[in-house]
Amino acid sequence: MLKVLLVDDEPNVRAGIKMMIPWVEIGCEVIGEADDGDDGLNKIMTLHPDIVIADIKMPGKTGIEMTEAAKALGFKGKVIILSGYSDFAYAKDAIQLGVENFILKPVDEDELTEAISTAGKKLTKEREHSIRQQIGKEYINEQMIMGVFFGNEEYVERFESEYDQLGFMTAIIADAGDTQGAVYSDVRAFFDSVVNVDLIRIDITGVQGILFKSWNKNDVYAVLTRLYDTLGGKVYIACGDYVLDAPSIRNSYATADHLYRSRFIYDSGRVVTTEDIHRREEDTPDYPERVYAFMEINDKTKMCALLDSFRSSLQFMGNTPEKAKVSCLTLVMDIRARIVRSVTDRKPETLITDNFLKSLEESPTLCEMVENIKNVLCDVSDQCFANSTRSNMERVVQYIKTNYDRELRLGTLAQIFGYNSAYLGKVFHQYTGENFNNYLDNIRITEAKRLLRDEDLKVKEVARMVGYPNINYFHNKFKESTGMSPLSFKKQFGGGAADETEE
Repeated sequence: MLKVLLVDDEPNVRAGIKMMIPWVEIGCEVIGEADDGDDGLNKIMTLHPDIVIADIKMPGKTGIEMTEAAKALGFKGKVIILSGYSDFAYAKDAIQLGVENFILKPVDEDELTEAISTAGKKLTKEREHSIRQQIGKEYINEQMIMGVFFGNEEYVERFESEYDQLGFMTAIIADAGDTQGAVYSDVRAFFDSVVNVDLIRIDITGVQGILFKSWNKNDVYAVLTRLYDTLGGKVYIACGDYVLDAPSIRNSYATADHLYRSRFIYDSGRVVTTEDIHRREEDTPDYPERVYAFMEINDKTKMCALLDSFRSSLQFMGNTPEKAKVSCLTLVMDIRARIVRSVTDRKPETLITDNFLKSLEESPTLCEMVENIKNVLCDVSDQCFANSTRSNMERVVQYIKTNYDRELRLGTLAQIFGYNSAYLGKVFHQYTGENFNNYLDNIRITEAKRLLRDEDLKVKEVARMVGYPNINYFHNKFKESTGMSPLSFKKQFGGGAADETEE
């Protein structure tokens, strides 16, 4: 319905016009009335009518003066002037102002109805034409920006000729959930009044690309964060690099596109930037072993912090969601295997179930996947290790007894338990009466004696099982402790092995 404003200082005239015109039939409705030119101008600027029907002579501003002032302030609607015979001299001024029609009083019902209907049709046609023009301009601009994003030389040159300022940044915005294009119009509305921003549609799902022109990098982050908060986190926003010239825009967009396509890895409940891409370390720590070490001493705080570090280690340029998922599943499976070796009174499948592993694969983001791992491993740590130790030194000793078959060093234990290495060595000696290396050797040799006596294993197998990968070193340590070689001990106290010789 087109909106109509009536402006006349005579209430009876306004009432008569309202009654005589079949407003609904011609697609119009009266949205307001004004009793003089000044009030009429105010109503035009606040009610934004499509058509104004105004008397020419009124207190204050005349209908012509009101129309002139409204158009100067940006009014684009149609104006129909009502006038007596004596006022016909104003017709020339009205025509110059683009007044749609000039009707003599007393008003003829059919004439005014036809004038309103004609004005409405013209207005509708003009707006449709304007919309088509705008759509055409937007399409051409989107084609150019898309070409710039992908480094098309022709489009880059055209862009440079039309926009000579420097400093650009790109971003990609997509729905955070499964609903395709649900926030498309909200994003458009947010940027509707923002200058130096080009917004284009990337694909049919409603994914949008943004080009910020002559913006400060921090201001880009700030406005995108405000958009994220305004939409209640319903969007995933990935930012490219800040670049200084038009040809480099393609590099900025390529980075934003990588962050978008790898949203599983980077989505963490905020705007994602290139600062979230970490440099991949050549020597990554043995995360399963270290995580399990903190589980064994029931230090869930350090365990969770280490898992956060693990997540960060997977956020590097070139990694893929598939590889990140495999890394997470491998870590959990490795820890479950360690539980098999260490926790004999519980079945590992009851602690880390197959259903959990399956649900883990379906996690929508890496962040959520690691959070799920944290929750389960904290529960496992509580169930298996919460009551196994009391004092800090008891926890250290228990850890050694459980992990003697690994490569253990005093420095490693100091790092796990949060001690200075020299201090730990001193306190450990006071607690056990032995230095760390002797204590570890005694545990290993005691277990080696049991295996040689009770199991049908070769000496080199036993050496590896108790933490001595070097067979000669094991031989020397065993003989130093027992006064005989491992093979002699096995022959005397165990089953022996005729085909095994000492070297």
